[in-house]
Amino acid sequence: MKIRSVFAAILCLLWSGFFFLPEACAYGPGTQMERYPQMLPASQFPVLAAEKLEATLKEQGENRRHELKFIRGPQTMHCPPGEITCEATLPRQIHYGATTPVYVSVYIDGKFYRRVNCYYRVVVYDRVLVAARDLPLEHEIAASDVRMEEREIESKADVYLANSSEVMGRVPAHVIREGTPITARMLQSPFVMEPGTKITLVANHNGIQVRVEGVAMQRGRIGKIIRVRNAASRKVLRGKVVDATTVEIL
Repeated sequence: MKIRSVFAAILCLLWSGFFFLPEACAYGPGTQMERYPQMLPASQFPVLAAEKLEATLKEQGENRRHELKFIRGPQTMHCPPGEITCEATLPRQIHYGATTPVYVSVYIDGKFYRRVNCYYRVVVYDRVLVAARDLPLEHEIAASDVRMEEREIESKADVYLANSSEVMGRVPAHVIREGTPITARMLQSPFVMEPGTKITLVANHNGIQVRVEGVAMQRGRIGKIIRVRNAASRKVLRGKVVDATTVEIL
């Protein structure tokens, strides 16, 4: 029995030492509370990130209604003694409707300590024109074809139209489905010129303008480049459509 008791005591000693020694090495002298007496609550990081996003939107001139939808952020941070300061930065541009990261850097007595990330979805709304019905190709848009609605803006690059005068008389560059917000790049001018149309060719050279008769060889929209033929010389040229009867030679 004595042998068993001694063996059990040795096992207990080894077992307790196995788990105690690495812990002591990991934390070093002093308790964790003594080494990291300060805490930054998890709730503070999203606030700093949101303030940075709001300031950036204001700098960019964004004054439309918007929402900052918090996705995720870090846990509470334990910090060593010293004065804590935080700085929020954006690693990239704000992308509407997509996940936008915000870096929050923590400094202790002015020295960098740690960086954490917060993630938001920035949603911007605007009152824009949307298609009131399906709009087919080459359909000349009328007032009854569009309506005003508040919609989420998906991209800063797209120019969403909000004035009916910007779409009247234009035609879709592709089929626009009902309810789709209308952007400038969805539209184009209608054809104003057909092949065989008699036109005036205009050429400018050193301040002198020359006008001759010509013939359109392609359908043309205002501002687009088409092939034309000089009626006198029969030479084929390229020019930009100015109006229904005029092409400026390039």
